Amino acid sequence: MKLSELLWNPSFKEKFVLQKFLCTFLHCSREELWTNMDKEISDEIIQKILVAYKSYVEDKKPLEYILGHVDFFGREFYVNEATLIPRPETEYMINSVTEFISEQWTVNSEQWRKNLLLDIWTGCGVLGISVLLQNPGYFAEAIFSDYFANALEVAKINYQKLVIDQWKMNNEKWIMKVSFLQSDLLEFMLVKSPFVSPFIKGGLAWNVILVANLPYIPEETFEANAADNVKKREPKPAFVGGDDGLIYYRKMFDQIINMKLQNLMMFLEMMTWQVDVLRQEFGDRFEFEEVKTFHFNIRIVKAWLK
Repeated sequence: MKLSELLWNPSFKEKFVLQKFLCTFLHCSREELWTNMDKEISDEIIQKILVAYKSYVEDKKPLEYILGHVDFFGREFYVNEATLIPRPETEYMINSVTEFISEQWTVNSEQWRKNLLLDIWTGCGVLGISVLLQNPGYFAEAIFSDYFANALEVAKINYQKLVIDQWKMNNEKWIMKVSFLQSDLLEFMLVKSPFVSPFIKGGLAWNVILVANLPYIPEETFEANAADNVKKREPKPAFVGGDDGLIYYRKMFDQIINMKLQNLMMFLEMMTWQVDVLRQEFGDRFEFEEVKTFHFNIRIVKAWLK
């Protein structure tokens, strides 16, 4: 069967999805599809497309899980059903962190040996990895943490592919220390933890940037508004944060207060009204600054201990 026959086959109503499968299985761009309409498609490729298309249309499996990757901040991240699918809106956080780092680096370019990155509830690792790749040489250490071990395995794969393998390809040395830790938010930083971070050892000498897209969707909001394929396929614990969506943020803030993590700058994602709730509850201990706004009434928030 020729490519043109497959593309215009009326059985495939989701043309964009069909094109995504073709590009993936044929290892080509959309432009190359349209310039090779007479190309013969093997029976093996056609069978792959039929299986994938059925999974998308009938089984409601998200496209990213079928393909095994998602495009985020110009890079291709591996994903599976152990992690939620990163949304493009979260890319705003990378811009916010990079702008902050640029300002700090201008002030003191010699402090990189004391800069630590924390990616909390990392999922597939898009936040921490993107921050590292956008700001090479800034961090001496990075810690990726998640409550779920199977999510950490996905983050490890992405780190190996996008950071380690890329640096090896460029014949560059990657000297930064990186850890992947299963933990309930910041519990790994407690002194009683088997893992004692250099931040704890070195005290206030370390500067820490924390990125976190914790589950913040209220239970009722998720049940009323989430698409059926999201409810069926993506991990609900990665979305829902209790009745008002803030149970994990409250817990993490309490951990920070108890550990007195002064040299810590957080970049967080949440709903607009949730910022006001947290200001009311924690405003005497934390400063909250809304640094990015985008659709669906979501904010990127910068927060730190007073």
